[in-house]
Amino acid sequence: MDRSRGFLTSTLRGWLLRAAIGALALLLFWIGGFLWFLAAMPAEAPDATPEADAIVVLTGGSRRVPVAVSLLLEGRARALLVTGVNDIVGPPAFRAAMAESGLTVDPQLMACCIALGYGAHDTIGNAAEAAAWMKAGGYGSMILVTSTYHMARSAMEFHAAMPGVEIHEHPVRPASPGLEDWWTSPDSRLLMFSEFVKFQAAWLRVTIRALIPG
Repeated sequence: MDRSRGFLTSTLRGWLLRAAIGALALLLFWIGGFLWFLAAMPAEAPDATPEADAIVVLTGGSRRVPVAVSLLLEGRARALLVTGVNDIVGPPAFRAAMAESGLTVDPQLMACCIALGYGAHDTIGNAAEAAAWMKAGGYGSMILVTSTYHMARSAMEFHAAMPGVEIHEHPVRPASPGLEDWWTSPDSRLLMFSEFVKFQAAWLRVTIRALIPG
């Protein structure tokens, strides 16, 4: 009986040790991935952004939309889609918001060249809405505008949704929260950790979908 009990105790300790080692390895792997995610985060895009057929900007972060409208006014593309717009924001309200940012969007430009997309509620929806809009307009290239911390996941979703489209990334550094010293701010820490988790989930979903036919 004592030998049997000793064997079970030894076996249980072995299992617990292996489980602890495995958990530690996973934790170290996750931390390494997070550090890579931070190191690979793009800086704000340079002024020399290539021209493209269209611009797509994702709402939800500070400075994204004004930057995209500025690119349109500079002639970097001939059309702009703002995806993820709140249902209560119509063209007049949009133009007023741009005026507050110092940008003049006249009614003619609004009517011909700026589309407000109301059908997306997350990044997957943004990519699907943009893919349909790009196809309908016959556009083959685009400038993707979103925040620096959001660009990796957005670009992944957009490439998956429209593999034949040439995508130029235009990351925008948000005004708040400050990301240079993200670890000093609770809001910035939460933002970085949550975005990394979402990136992991998106990578896993996109990878599995690519491996499974149909």
